[in-house]
Amino acid sequence: MEKKLWNYTFSILLSIILLLLLGIFLHLDGNGIKEHNSVDFENKQTINSREQIIEERNIESIPIKFPYEIFNQKEEELLIERFLQEKKEVKTDKPKIAIIIDDLGYQVEIAERLLSLDYPVAFSILPYLPYSQVVFKMAKENNITILMHLPMEPHDSNINPGKGAIYSNMTEEEIKNKLLANLNNLPGVDGVNNHMGSKVTENEKVMKVILQEIKNQNLFFVDSMTSPNSIGYALGKEMGVETAFRSVFLDNNQELDYIRKQFEILIDLALKYGSAIAIGHPYCNTVDILEEVTPLLYSKNIEVVKLTQLVK
Repeated sequence: MEKKLWNYTFSILLSIILLLLLGIFLHLDGNGIKEHNSVDFENKQTINSREQIIEERNIESIPIKFPYEIFNQKEEELLIERFLQEKKEVKTDKPKIAIIIDDLGYQVEIAERLLSLDYPVAFSILPYLPYSQVVFKMAKENNITILMHLPMEPHDSNINPGKGAIYSNMTEEEIKNKLLANLNNLPGVDGVNNHMGSKVTENEKVMKVILQEIKNQNLFFVDSMTSPNSIGYALGKEMGVETAFRSVFLDNNQELDYIRKQFEILIDLALKYGSAIAIGHPYCNTVDILEEVTPLLYSKNIEVVKLTQLVK
């Protein structure tokens, strides 16, 4: 009887010991799994962070291609011949040029460099871009002339002019609403110039609606002349809108030598006609040239003025 009781007690104790050992083993193994998983997660986080940093660096290293309509040399010659022939040669002690930089709003760095120039440059900002509001605020704080870069339909239907674009098939009400919505996105601009728009700026019906609304808002209009057949400038003058047109595109080709040559053409036009307006884009090479031309401007006795001085 005593032997049976002892055997029974021993079995119970052995079972308890086995259960305790099993519990300890499972606990240790669980912690090991957790620690292993934690290490894996931390490693994955580190790898993901590194990949994200590499990706961000790669994105920063990719040059932004700003969408605009590029003129060929023949079209540029036609434009200059058409519009500058109506200007009489003007001999002045201080020829004037104004410079507009289009397509701002994609990033901040170029805007910061433009603000550090020794002379004023007008900011033409596209609505609805990631940094449109930031660049607009920077320009306002530095008393820079600001244009709303109004997206318009180009001849090439494969090119998207961007959010807020005005198309030639829109009704008068649609055109007005679109223009006002764009202006509301950048409230307080000084004027408007067209982004792309070769198809629209040749359309008298559409341009009358646009120019009338610009006049109603007490703004000026600069015809970017993306088409040699644009009527924006001439029609604006007829309607009593303060207006001007660009004489030179600085950077259809982004090579430094090309931009230098275009800047020299700009100076030659100013010397001959008393004034000229250039449009450039937020490329590093364009800003590099703008930073280096101060001695040239001084030697030619050229004054870089605010755009508003050349709008009539």
